[in-house]
Amino acid sequence: MKVDIEELKKEKKANFKERLDFIDRYVEWIKATPNKVWSKQYKDFIDSSFQKK
Repeated sequence: MKVDIEELKKEKKANFKERLDFIDRYVEWIKATPNKVWSKQYKDFIDSSFQKK
């Protein structure tokens, strides 16, 4: 199997851009969403991680 270094570099660059875009969208969501809403969502998520199975 031959690894195309240029293709890997393109994928790395695209992945990095996608991550930055996600962060931008996430920040905008946090700014636009009331604290009570997103803090409850995080609380529910964290609590679900510790529920007994």
